[in-house]
Amino acid sequence: MKKLLGLTLGIMTALGGFVDLGQIVFTLQAGAQFGYGLMWAVALGTAAVIVYMEMCGRVAVVAKEPVFAVVRTCLPKPLGLLTLIASNLLNVITCAAELGGIALVLRLLTGWPEKLLLAGTAAGFLILISLLRFEWIERTFGLSGLLMIVFAVSALALHPHWNRVAEGLLPLLPPGDKRQVLTYAYFAVGIFSAMLMEYEVHFYSSGALEEKWTTQDLGENFMVASLGSILGALLTAALLILGVLIFLPRGIFPLTLNAASLTVAFPFGSTALVLGLLGCMACVSGAAVETSLSGAYNLCQFYKLPWGKSLPARSAPVFTASWMGMFVLAFLIAVSGVRPLQLINISVIFGMVIMPFTYYPILRAASDKRIMGKHANSRTVTVIGLLFLILITAAALAAIPLMIATNSGQG
Repeated sequence: MKKLLGLTLGIMTALGGFVDLGQIVFTLQAGAQFGYGLMWAVALGTAAVIVYMEMCGRVAVVAKEPVFAVVRTCLPKPLGLLTLIASNLLNVITCAAELGGIALVLRLLTGWPEKLLLAGTAAGFLILISLLRFEWIERTFGLSGLLMIVFAVSALALHPHWNRVAEGLLPLLPPGDKRQVLTYAYFAVGIFSAMLMEYEVHFYSSGALEEKWTTQDLGENFMVASLGSILGALLTAALLILGVLIFLPRGIFPLTLNAASLTVAFPFGSTALVLGLLGCMACVSGAAVETSLSGAYNLCQFYKLPWGKSLPARSAPVFTASWMGMFVLAFLIAVSGVRPLQLINISVIFGMVIMPFTYYPILRAASDKRIMGKHANSRTVTVIGLLFLILITAAALAAIPLMIATNSGQG
């Protein structure tokens, strides 16, 4: 049972990263524009995040070093500090977007004023996270996020053309002019990178230490990283399929979470819509929790301060004040009137730009036999990790030019 419940860390990490507000709408938009042609980006991002999530969990278990401790030791201090500032800025922006997304879902379910729901959501999270220990945080948000499976059921019920889905696993440029190709590249980079958002590995490696994993749990580490990520990938693929089957034939480009949530109602009606909205809210809530806690983990790990939900608040005052402060700042941004999807566009692009500075230290530490001993990467894993790091770096360099050239994918 302990091993089974341990899977919830991977499920929460993957669903909070793969199926957050931005990925839900972004993936549907990709399907609405390019059919199944970007399914390969989902598969590639899944493979990359499994490799790096397993590595960061292994480093945490063997060296007792979570991600930002590794960043501190593997990067020059000024660059490490810049990475800390940029990562936590990204966490605040993403958390603000997720809080806004939760308020949107609650407004759809209740009809209450959005700002009131925002305030209630932020206050609710502060109370809930204060009361729950880490293992109950991951179980609550990991298991409730499984409601998103209703989107996969809806995709299957609409009978996609599986041969065409399989053809989408081949990276082929679409027909059309230069702008169409650039837009395709923008969505490819976005889908690939959104599946590797930094807070996923920050949260996952810290969670491995929160749960006191040992070297005897390395097999569980691989299983949790793999199965959680595969589940997230299947749900992302289902969203892409729904975008193809519902929006593409009608020439609709979905711009809101409202439009995205309606896809689940097509085959099953209002009951499925409510379940889909609850699933969206659970995943978006998981992302909000991940980003706020990740911000506190990052700060305390970088400066060697006490951290962890298992510690009493008085024993880790900076950690407690940091994650609470993340929620407060995120609420202030969200309540200012900036729309959640605007914030998501900023966070995805910003996340791409700083991504190499998180993933390079993970690869370097996991490959170092002085740190990892017999648990260091094999040559094959190091080569695979290096290839993915090259792709991550290329995506980081291309992100802003593609966003500008395509008007954030809207042509």
